Amino acid sequence: MKIGLFGGTFNPVHTGHVKLVENFKEKLNLDKVFVIPTAQPPHKEAKELVSSEDRINMLKLAFGNLAEVSDIEISRGGKSYTLLTLEELKKIYKDDELYFLVGSDMLLSFRRWYRWEDILSMCTLCATDRNNEESCKETDSDFFEKIIFCDFEKTVVSSSEVREKLEKGEDVSHLVPEKVLNYIKEKGLYNA
Repeated sequence: MKIGLFGGTFNPVHTGHVKLVENFKEKLNLDKVFVIPTAQPPHKEAKELVSSEDRINMLKLAFGNLAEVSDIEISRGGKSYTLLTLEELKKIYKDDELYFLVGSDMLLSFRRWYRWEDILSMCTLCATDRNNEESCKETDSDFFEKIIFCDFEKTVVSSSEVREKLEKGEDVSHLVPEKVLNYIKEKGLYNA
């Protein structure tokens, strides 16, 4: 079985996340995708991080049958290192192929991740943007050889942009799935 893994803070999940998973699932012919919200992101400070429960609920609303939401990192607690998650998943899915899905922004910082070489030995790294292809080739051809680049049109949106617009009372209906927006309003998240 081919399993895609897509991690992030998802604070909140937005249409860009959903489109990314749809595209990867189709391009790579994945049998299953796990969307994995972090407990604590190791690479950045998570400002205005809503509860794990709210993020999981929003992810379930956003992805429906497209992907399965996994609380593996939240249950483990602490900083969410990809390596530890992969080690856990490898024990469960011994005979399956794991594909780690990242946007172009994550690709540029990937070699600063905790034990990134070990991550690459456990899964195939899949990135969205060939615009970074040349910089990867120039700096480390071995690293470049281990990446599958998938070209597809991206929805340019960030969670911080969504939070800022919500705080200002601006319309985000084009940036967030409808069910997620209703949940945000109902719960009063991000000062909505």
